[in-house]
Formats: sequence, structure tokens, C-alpha cells
Amino acid sequence: MIRLKNSIAADVVIVVFLVILLAGACILRWTPTERLEYKAYDAISALKDKTPASNVVIIGIDNNSIAAIGRWPWSRGHLAQMISTLKAYGTRVIGVAIPLSEKDQGQGLEEIRNLLNGLESKGVRNGQLYTSLKEAEERLDQDTILAAAIAESNQVVLPLSFVLGGSLAAVEALPDYLMRNSVKLSTTAPSLTARELISPLSAFAEPALALGHTNVEPDKDGAVRSEPLLIHYENRYYPSFALQLTLKFLKYNLEHIRLENGLEIGSARIPTFDRHQMLIHYGGDVPVYSFVDVINHKVRPDVFKNRIAILVLNATGLGSFQATPIGPDTPSWLGTASTVNNILYQKHITRPSWAIWLELGSMVLFGCLVILITSRMNFLYSAAAMLAMLALWCGSAVYLLAGHGCWIKPVHPALVLILGYLVTASRNYLLSESPRESIEADSVEASKMLGLSFQGQGMLDMAFDTFRKCPVEDKATKELLYNLGLDFERKRLFSKASAVYNHIAQAGSFKDINDRIQRIKLAGDTINHQPAGSRKDDTVILQETEIKPTIGRYEISRELGRGAMGTVYLGKDPKINREVAIKTLRYEEIEEERLLETKKRFFLEAEAAGKLSHPNIVTIYDVGEDSDLAYMAMELLDGTDLVRYCSRESLLPIPEVVRIVGLVAGALDYAHRNGVVHRDIKPSNIMILNNGEIRVADFGIARVMSSSKTQTGAVLGTPSYMSPEQISGQKIDGRSDLFSLGVVFYEMLTGEKPFQGDSIGTLMYKITSTAPKPLRERAPHLPELFADIVDKAIEKDLEKRYQNGGEFVSDLAVYANI
Repeated sequence: MIRLKNSIAADVVIVVFLVILLAGACILRWTPTERLEYKAYDAISALKDKTPASNVVIIGIDNNSIAAIGRWPWSRGHLAQMISTLKAYGTRVIGVAIPLSEKDQGQGLEEIRNLLNGLESKGVRNGQLYTSLKEAEERLDQDTILAAAIAESNQVVLPLSFVLGGSLAAVEALPDYLMRNSVKLSTTAPSLTARELISPLSAFAEPALALGHTNVEPDKDGAVRSEPLLIHYENRYYPSFALQLTLKFLKYNLEHIRLENGLEIGSARIPTFDRHQMLIHYGGDVPVYSFVDVINHKVRPDVFKNRIAILVLNATGLGSFQATPIGPDTPSWLGTASTVNNILYQKHITRPSWAIWLELGSMVLFGCLVILITSRMNFLYSAAAMLAMLALWCGSAVYLLAGHGCWIKPVHPALVLILGYLVTASRNYLLSESPRESIEADSVEASKMLGLSFQGQGMLDMAFDTFRKCPVEDKATKELLYNLGLDFERKRLFSKASAVYNHIAQAGSFKDINDRIQRIKLAGDTINHQPAGSRKDDTVILQETEIKPTIGRYEISRELGRGAMGTVYLGKDPKINREVAIKTLRYEEIEEERLLETKKRFFLEAEAAGKLSHPNIVTIYDVGEDSDLAYMAMELLDGTDLVRYCSRESLLPIPEVVRIVGLVAGALDYAHRNGVVHRDIKPSNIMILNNGEIRVADFGIARVMSSSKTQTGAVLGTPSYMSPEQISGQKIDGRSDLFSLGVVFYEMLTGEKPFQGDSIGTLMYKITSTAPKPLRERAPHLPELFADIVDKAIEKDLEKRYQNGGEFVSDLAVYANI
């Protein structure tokens, strides 16, 4: 009893020390544990619902814009033109996230002003030359043009920035435009403080609708997870760029800001923590358009109507990036857009004031539970209880953050549970289990002697049962079991020998047991008769044997996958040392009365595909039979199919989509002219190799067009991509493939299939009888040309559809020449 009390007292001291240590780390935000909290936050916040829509539209000065207009920096007249265009489009607020703190230093303008100064110094203030120079000065003075556009629109929000830190010295009286864009607030809450302000030129700042700072405050791991809504400078508070955009969108002024339970604007509440910081939920899709497309009116005006448009630099080498919860290279404008959308849709992540008290209280509670459970329960029950509590705590943190946007830091309390349990349980085990082990040692030795006795009498099963009572980690026990396995092998009881070796393997590798397990498996496959109809090609590859499996003359290395007709293997042609893909047909799974017909079909398909020699069609090298297999040796492809690029999250650039579809259309045109129809064009049968080349794969359903009369009525292919005539069982020609390619083109442009249904019957009805949703309704940014191409490709009337792949390629070439 005294020993037990001393043990519990020691556990209390250990756990109390651990709780105090981790509570201090939590309060002081010790960097190592705080980094773990950030990792947990990033993982859980990714599960939170996305913003349903975006009131922000990004206009990027990207590589295409620079290629079209010229190297950055541009003449500021282009920005003025964009501001005027957006005003005409009905944009509610225009954010220019581009520094405008320096004058436009045009060499031509300087020279003209020097000439004018020279004339004026001589008293010349009229005449044709003087008037022409004055007019040229006005045309080249881009700052004045931009300032006029800003003033005329009365919608522009400009950025300013601060040098953070304590104020060095008092500054002169602030200009009116800074006074208008800052506010005095009665608050004792801590704030980020600045010692220097960098604002836009007064010519721009004066007529601007608002100014907002673009400073960020990264966390200790360098990632940006929050937006500092207010920065303190010279006894005034300056709002962030995102906050100013939101205020002007809601038609509020700075006077409407209230600091009550966070930051309130009208009926909208913004939860803040620490120094007026708002946690950013990076969720939702923000549309991005190229500057040159907008300025050239290639984007519909209603995209910008009653929205916030932000002009940003996102060309290579110009845009700025930040580490965020969603990635290490997130464009900085995404934080601004997400902040605005969070406020407008009230999709916030909060760090409530009571969270720290809940975390500290949980640490104390978990410490008490660790002491109680480890002192009252055995190892297994206590471990189960600890895991249950850990799962409950972590699950609660996930539920609060992902479901309700409430951030409770789970790591510090979880560490109390994990470390506290490991320390106390290990200590109790060493004190209580070691004596018990010495008591059980005699029993283990007795079991070994009894097992040897059974083994000597030939009662191997009873010997195995007895040896299993001994700890398998013991080297002597492993030796006894290994010898018992050899005895089982001698009696050709392979399954029982394998069971012994697998029992030894629980404690790690020992001698050659792994090799013996493999050999026993091979011996068992050899001795045991296989039932009729078993899939022999599934066991053609036997690992770790001296036998090199072959199909025909090809050496087989491994299985690559399985198709509708058989297995595909990686093989090597030993004659020319070339790696190939081997596609097989299993005869044993085919009904006997259909075997001859299926064989004929297989070789007919191989013959049809073998006729084709085109750079964008998979090459067939050889075809033959081996025992009860038919095989086809073909080109080995190093790449991936297009399935991964048919979702909205991973669509390829439009020029790349056009290139791929054009190459496939050309390949199909070639195949059709040679009498071969594919009949199953879909993303999984179009491969993009690592070097960018395209291959049309698996002509496994292709038929020779000359024999199609005998196949009328056969429906083959993948339902979502089938043509109406294919579904109806009509005669098929190359136009059916072009219909399927049109479906693939639509899907690669939008990330969605044109024909969708809850069942196969519904899907087939839509393909044969209804028109799909127009392309540009799903993707308004796409050019009208693509809608025309898709509509013609998936036309239900064969005569109105593309008649050959060459026509398809020609129409795609029009886009390439634009």
C-alpha cells in the first residue's frame, strides 16, 4: 500500500510539472508547439465550407497582357483607360493594388518640359511651337491623365503601406487625404504600430475614394493566416485595403466602424483577436481575368457589374506571393479577396476570448484523468481510455473549426494526454511488470520443455500450440519455432509450416523465413490442383523465384493493370531489348460456345489497329497465342490519361486543350481514312506523355468498317461519351468518334460532362433526345468559337455533324491563329 501511494504521488508530481510546462508554452506561444498548432489549424480549416460565391473580380496584369502591351511599367494611361472601362461596366468599387507612390518619369515628357521652360524664360508663351509643345506635354503627362480618371470615377481605392515599429519622431501635420482615410478610436486594445507611412502621390490620393494599407503580419512559421484590419500611426487608425474595399462596397464610411466584441460595420460583425486581426478563411473561387482581355472588351461587362474589381500584378516576376494555409506560394491578392468575401458573406473563423481558458482547463482536466486512469486500470484499458479521450478532444476541435469556424487550439491539451500517459504508464510498467516477468519466466521455460516433448513424439500441432504460449520475441523461442517449421516442411504440411513462419515474422525477420514462405506458396500452387476456370494469368508472375515468366517470347516484369478483356503486363522483347505493354485475353472466362467468335474478334481488332501507323496512335508490334492466352504487344506509354484534367480544379490551359483535341482529331481522321473506327473515345483512352506527346490508346473496340454491316446493332463504348447512333444500335462510322471527341472537348473546357443523368437510361435519353447546357453558360470566359465547334461536334443529326476529323482540325486552327 505504501509503495502504491508513493507511485501515485510521483505520478502527480510528473503530471503537474508537465501541465505547468505546456500551459506556459501555450500562453507564451512557444514556437515549437505553436508551429504544431498552426499545422493543425491549416489541416482543419481546409475542411470548412467554401464561400458560395465571390463579389470580387481580379484583373491581372499577366504575361499575356505584358506581351500585348509592352514591358512593365506601362504608361499610366493604360490604368486610366481600365478605370474608365470598369466605371462604364457598372463596377461598384475599383481597387488598384499597384503602388503609385512615385511619379511617372517619362524621358520624352522631361525633354518637352525643358523646352517649354527655355521658351518661357525668353518670354515666349504663344505661337504654334509653344502651343504644340503644350499639347504634347498634356498628352504625355500620364499622371495627370490617371488622376483625372480616378477623380471622374469616384470609385477607386488605392493602397498605402507602413513601416511597422514604434514611432521614431513626431511628423508634420498629416494631409487631408490621410485624415479622411483614418479615424480616432477610443480603445485600449493593443494594435500594430507603424513608424513610417508610404502613401500614393497626392495627385492620386486626393481624388481617390479611399486609401487602405496592404501590410500583413505573418505567424511564427512565416505563413499569413490573418489580416490586420487596423494599424496605429500618429494617434490614428488606418484600415486595411480589404476593409476599405468592403466599406465602400457596402456604402459605409470609417465613422461607421465600432469596436464592440470585435469590429462592427452596420449589421456586419467581424470577429478579431490580438491586435485587431481577422483570421482569413481562404475558401471559394475568385474569378481572374487578363488585363488585356478586359481592356479589349473580350470579357462580358456583366461580370463586373455591381462587384469589386481589383487590379493586380500577377505576371512572372512581378506578382507577390505568401505562404498561407492553402499553399506556400499563394498570390497575395487572394488574401485580400478572401477577406472581403469573408466579411460580406459573414464566413468567419473566430478565435474566441474564452478559448485560452478552455485550453488551459482541458490541460488540467486531462492531467487529472491521466493520473486517475493509469493508477486504476491495466495497460490495455488505460490505453483505450486515453485514445478515446484524445479522439473526443481532437474531434471536438475539428467540429468547432470546420463546422462553426471556432478555432480552439487542440495540440497543447493533446500533448498533456499523450506525454502524460506515456510517462506515467511507462513508469508504472517498469515498477509493476518487471517483477511479474520474473515470476512468469519459469512458466515460459516449462512450456518450451513441454513443446519439445510433443515435437519429439511427432505431435507437431500440439508442439506449435505450446510454443505459442512463449514470447515470440525471445531468440530461443524463434529457434524452436523455426525447427518446428522445418519438421512441418519435411512432412509436406506446407500450410502449417507457413503458419509457423508467419508467427515468427510477427517479431521481425529471422533467418530465411521470408524466402521459405515464398517457396512454400510456390510449392502449394504446384501441388494443389487448381479448379477448372481459374484465372491462370493472375499467377503468371511468381516473385522471388528463379523462373522468369514469359508470354510468347516476351519476358514479363509486372502487372500494369486490368481491362475489360484481360490483364496488361510490362514486358520486354529479349531479341531487341525493348520494353512493351502486353495486353492479354483470358480464354478460360469465355463461354465455350462463344470462344471461337471472341478469338476471331480479338485478332480482327489487332489486325485493324496494326494497320495504323500514326504518331498520335499507339503502335501495335505483335499479336499471338500462348497456351490459353491470346496477347497483343504494343508501344509502352510513359505518361497519364486525360481523366485527371477533366475536373474544374485541374483544367489544362485553353491552348493546351486545343492542341490535344486537334492532335486526336487528326489521328482519328487518319484512322477513319484507313477504315478503322475507334468506338470508345474518352479521356481514359487519350494519353499525354511526359514529353507532351499525345497518343490515342486502346483500339480494342475498333472494327474494320468494311465488316460493319455484320455488326449493326452491337452497342459498344462508354455511355457518357457514346453518340446517339451508337446508343440506338445503328451503323457506326467515323462521325461517331467525332461526337465522342466533342464530348471530351466540352469536358476539358468546363470540367463537366455535357450529358448527365442519375441512371444509364436517363443518360442515354439525354444523349439521343435533349440538347446539353450551352458551353458558355458553364464557362462564360470561353470564346464563341469554341461553342460553335462543340455544338457542331455533338450535333445529333449525322449530316450536320463534322464529316471528318480534318474539318474538326481546321476549325480548331482558327483559334490558334487568332
